[in-house]
Amino acid sequence: MRSLCTSASQTTLAAVGVFTLLGTKLRHLAKRCAIALTVEACATLTIGAPTLFAQAAYHGPAISLTKVADGVYATAFDNRTDAAMNGNGVVIVNASDVLVVDTQDTPEAARSVISEIRKITSNPVRYVINTHFHGDHHFGNQVYRDSFPGVEFISHPYTREDIYKEEIPALRAYADSGLENETLGLERALATGKAPDGSPISAAYRSSVGARISQNRWWLSQLRAVQPVPAGLTVADSLVLIRGERTIVVRFLGRGNTRGDLTVWLPRERVLITGDLLVNPMPYGFGSFLGDWIRVLDQLRALPARAIVPGHGVIQHDFAYLDLVKALLESTLSQARAAVAKGLDLQGTRKAVNLDSFRLRFTGGNPALVPVFDGNYTIPAVERAWMEARGAAPFIPTTTRPNPSLK
Repeated sequence: MRSLCTSASQTTLAAVGVFTLLGTKLRHLAKRCAIALTVEACATLTIGAPTLFAQAAYHGPAISLTKVADGVYATAFDNRTDAAMNGNGVVIVNASDVLVVDTQDTPEAARSVISEIRKITSNPVRYVINTHFHGDHHFGNQVYRDSFPGVEFISHPYTREDIYKEEIPALRAYADSGLENETLGLERALATGKAPDGSPISAAYRSSVGARISQNRWWLSQLRAVQPVPAGLTVADSLVLIRGERTIVVRFLGRGNTRGDLTVWLPRERVLITGDLLVNPMPYGFGSFLGDWIRVLDQLRALPARAIVPGHGVIQHDFAYLDLVKALLESTLSQARAAVAKGLDLQGTRKAVNLDSFRLRFTGGNPALVPVFDGNYTIPAVERAWMEARGAAPFIPTTTRPNPSLK
């Protein structure tokens, strides 16, 4: 993975794997971002947050279930490590069946959700909606297929296409080379006692590496077990499901975080499920369509939602976070348009776009989270805004995109 650090003096961990910062995830596949950290920073974070790397043997993230409305539950995982970046899911228990929105990053995570479902109801899962093509929202599909005969999988047509053409090949490549090579590098560092630059590793660094190896080996076993199951039912505009007294509205409002984002709206319960159109605590900008995304958020803003379940992160009960994300997108795009109007190329645009005030708000002033914000949002989003401002923002698979530098 290429380093995205801005300081040449930093000793990076890029050769031995990408580490998690305070629970904020660096995505594999669709959201993979090569953010390099200093050895010293990693050691400091490990000492300051020992629970991140406490376990000797990793067995996957823990699940939590939150009741959002009658018969509606949000699923979340602690995601304390970079092993398995599970997105939020939603379980909707109807009169005679169950609908699930998104199926997590691994088969094991999906099994955990199904176990919770069976504690709540004996109704079978009838529908599974995949909000978009990123694997952390559909790699658990096979478990639902095997557990509930007759279950139907629903997505946008582009999501189905992108799973086949982009996510499945990328999954195999990442498991067989990317993550495998990263893990071998970690094992080499642990065996030799040396960091990539040849310097001795600290005790804190050694502890971090040992835990990461355990996490990666577990994750590799999960990724290699994935049997992708794309949708058999596609929604290009809208679908309304009437399940007893419950109405479930599935809509495509336009391109946003991907070209096939679906949202789910429960009008009676006033619950909105956004997929990665909203990600807390900071958005992903890979392969996105900023102008369309802004318009989609406007449409979501018009709904009288009492609870908003984002693709990742904390459930929202007002539109404050949505408004912040929209303002970020607007600022990024408007500044990129101004740069293009001056004839600036991509590198010039990167220097011209100033997101300092937003960076402060999204990171809470934590300097360790700055490279996470820049890697997951600033770097890819500014490029996409620059392309859009030039009238050329074609679909770019986020699984195969290059990692641009900050030079």
